Amino acid sequence: MTRWNAPVFSPLFALLLILFCRPDLCVAERRPEQKPQWWLENGICQAGNWEPLVFRVRRGPIPTNYRTRYEWEHSEEAVSALKAAGVNMIITHFYKGLGLEHEKDDLVYTRKLVQACHENGMFVGAYIGSTLFNETLYLEIPQARQWKQIDLSGEVIRYSASQYFRDRADFTTEGYREHIKSIVTRAIKEYGMDLIHFDNISFMFSSQAGRTENIQKKFRRYLENKYDAGQRKELLGFSDVSMVSPPRLQGNPMLPVTDPLFQEWTHFRVKALADYVAELSRHIRALDPEVVVETNPLGLSGRNRAYETGMDHASQLPFTDIFWSEDPDHARYFPEQKRLVSKIRSFKLARHFGNALFSYSNNPLEIAEAAAFNRMCLGDAGFRVIEQWPEGVDMDDSYRYYYTDDRLDKEKKAGIGKYARFFHQNKELYRGLEVVADVGVMRDFESMAFGGWLPYLNTIQAEQVLIQNRVPFELIFDQDWGKLDRYNVVVLASQENLSDDEIVRLMQYVHQGGCLAVVGHTGDYDQRRRLRGMKDGFWGLLGAESVSKAPERTIQMNLGRGRLYYLPGFENHPAVPEISSSVHPDYWYLPLNWEEFMEGLRFCRGGEFTVAVETKPHVAAAHYRKGRTRQVHLVNYWPGHPARRVPVIFSERGLTPEKATLYSPDHRPRRLDLNRYRQGWLVLVPEVATYAVVVLE
Repeated sequence: MTRWNAPVFSPLFALLLILFCRPDLCVAERRPEQKPQWWLENGICQAGNWEPLVFRVRRGPIPTNYRTRYEWEHSEEAVSALKAAGVNMIITHFYKGLGLEHEKDDLVYTRKLVQACHENGMFVGAYIGSTLFNETLYLEIPQARQWKQIDLSGEVIRYSASQYFRDRADFTTEGYREHIKSIVTRAIKEYGMDLIHFDNISFMFSSQAGRTENIQKKFRRYLENKYDAGQRKELLGFSDVSMVSPPRLQGNPMLPVTDPLFQEWTHFRVKALADYVAELSRHIRALDPEVVVETNPLGLSGRNRAYETGMDHASQLPFTDIFWSEDPDHARYFPEQKRLVSKIRSFKLARHFGNALFSYSNNPLEIAEAAAFNRMCLGDAGFRVIEQWPEGVDMDDSYRYYYTDDRLDKEKKAGIGKYARFFHQNKELYRGLEVVADVGVMRDFESMAFGGWLPYLNTIQAEQVLIQNRVPFELIFDQDWGKLDRYNVVVLASQENLSDDEIVRLMQYVHQGGCLAVVGHTGDYDQRRRLRGMKDGFWGLLGAESVSKAPERTIQMNLGRGRLYYLPGFENHPAVPEISSSVHPDYWYLPLNWEEFMEGLRFCRGGEFTVAVETKPHVAAAHYRKGRTRQVHLVNYWPGHPARRVPVIFSERGLTPEKATLYSPDHRPRRLDLNRYRQGWLVLVPEVATYAVVVLE
């Protein structure tokens, strides 16, 4: 087992984070200076058995032979079988939250598994939960009763209705944070863990968790520190916040938020949760800078998690190495609807912040998707990939944990193994890749958190057009307002709540040669959701007043040295509702006027994109550069329906490749004909069954 001891942190990123991140969203501490790199060399394909036996029994249901399975999961035989299947990491149980005394029997198995993995050159991650088991922990640590979250009605917030024995923890209490850090210290120093996994970050700060005196004091102090008396009066109409409590606002998270106190309550929760992740990260780096920091905030699947649970990826991911997605966006194509469901957004989010993504890879398609879009990581293939299970033990529990009914037959198991072997045998293809992106799609915090349904729907629709047309793009966030010039085109799809400063940055960007593609009511409000007037309107500040005179018309125009494209709105597929509680993957349809949007992007671009792949809408592409080489990873989301004779056109200026090679798990590397095409180069891919990689050298 090898760990690589080299820093991968960029000081420039820290500077940009300080300069451009808003004070209310940035955590107070700077980013740790050293992050582990060994996993970027080795790559990760993992399996998990993070539930201790004591929890499996308490939760139920369990089969009669549950102990047989548990014993086997921790055996040298299981470790060897996982290694043979291409798995090189196991995330196992360490602390669920029952208390160390109640979990001590399980920790015996944890130590045994760590030893077996390390002896086999495999890595191990420690699962650390975030809930308080009210039937056991309070017996071990009586003061833990003070760590519970209380809702606005005075009730304890539980993990779920069925798991009523788990209380959610108030992580802002000093005692709880020190308790968790002591668990982390033990995992690293006594057990030699390579990765620490923090579960349930995605819902650690509910909008209703405001009744405890601790949280109320911290919220008032936050308002006093963030604003002076005059600013508080401008915000709330008064300056004395000593009687202010977290707001009682219960409604659809996809309705616009105009209550200034709830907006601040959201900012407060986002900052507190990001500060907590940063504190845990610093603690781990101080103990051993080579231990990977990993959390479970979930991915981008269409929920307003800032509103619901104080969860904002852009505030947290600078402090982590890997994060989890357990969202219902498993790779699939619906041919009658031409609707492609994928985790591409979450993979792009991970790469943008130098992370990788853990997700459940249930079949060869999802392994291929991870290989193409993830960062040196195939995700969780699970114990289910082991070729020979012990007699009488069913390891295929995907139907229970993985939000899918995709049972693993012999053919799919063989396919996962084949794709995992391809990844491990061709790691040089995946190391050190830099994303190629002509387009940046903005996800402005205030627009997404406080704008309601349309910012989420329209942004997802814009991304869906780019995904299904294989346009090279990235997701961009508040930290990127000062880096717009990295992109030829910036897309603003109903980003309604923009500050004056953000509009000025857009104006500077386009007048200096950048291109804006604007959809819907972008900029109608300021960052506090206050309606702009004629004098401070978005189009006036941008220098394009003519658009505001005909908002129902599509417009293409030159603006300064750049270009502007305006689309009044996307036309929804009939299956998309007027509003819902989330933009669920069931609603990820291409808008009916997607071709018009693509034409507008080409106008902005001034021609074709850096890389164009002309094929069916069920094929997606990831675009990378590595030194002088270029790569295009092609994934076919409709198994059994190969895409044939797929043209891949490279239009990058100054590109002078000497050869083209096609890699795939389905065959040995093949040379492709490399032909001049207009001002660029063309290769023709004979077939994409599931996954193929085009490399220009």
